[in-house]
Amino acid sequence: MADKQTNEDVEVKGEAKKKPILLFIIIGVVVLAAAGGGAFFFLSSSPSDEEIAAELEQEAQKKPEKPAAEMPQDIGVVKELPPFVVNLADPQARHFLKASISLELKDEEAAELVEKLMPRIRNDVLLLFSSQTMEDIISQEGKVRLRDEIIARISHILGPGRLKNVYFTQFVVQ
Repeated sequence: MADKQTNEDVEVKGEAKKKPILLFIIIGVVVLAAAGGGAFFFLSSSPSDEEIAAELEQEAQKKPEKPAAEMPQDIGVVKELPPFVVNLADPQARHFLKASISLELKDEEAAELVEKLMPRIRNDVLLLFSSQTMEDIISQEGKVRLRDEIIARISHILGPGRLKNVYFTQFVVQ
C-alpha cells in the first residue's frame, strides 16, 4: 500500500509542476501576440511621406502671407558688453548680481561710438545695478523696469535713435 501512495504522490507532484510551467508559457504567448498586434497597428497606421508632404503643402496654401506690419524689423548691429558683477543695495543681507547685456544698435557708426564711450556706459550701468535691491529686480516686472532704465541711460549717452534695444543675456542673483 505504501507503494501505491508514493506513486500517486509523485503523479500529483508532477502534475503540480506542469501547471505553473504551462501557465507561464500561455501568458508569454499572449503577451507576445499583444505586443506584435500593437506594433503592427502603430506601424501600419502612420501616414506615408507623400501624405505628409501633401498635408504640408495644403497648410502652406491655406496660410495667408503676413502683413508687412507683422514682419520682423531689420536687426541692427548687436554689441555685447562684458559681464557686470555687483553687490546689490540690500542692507540686511549680501546679495550679488551677475548680468550680461547686449546692445542692439542702429548701425556700425553707433557700434563704433559705443566702443569709444564704453567706460561711461559701463559706469552708468554699474551704478544702476548697484543701486538695486533683490526685491527690485527678482520679479519679471523688475527686470523689465531695469531694462527700460538701462535703455534710457545709454540712449542719453549715445544720443537719440542710435540704440534700438537692450537684451539681458545673463541674469543671476545670489
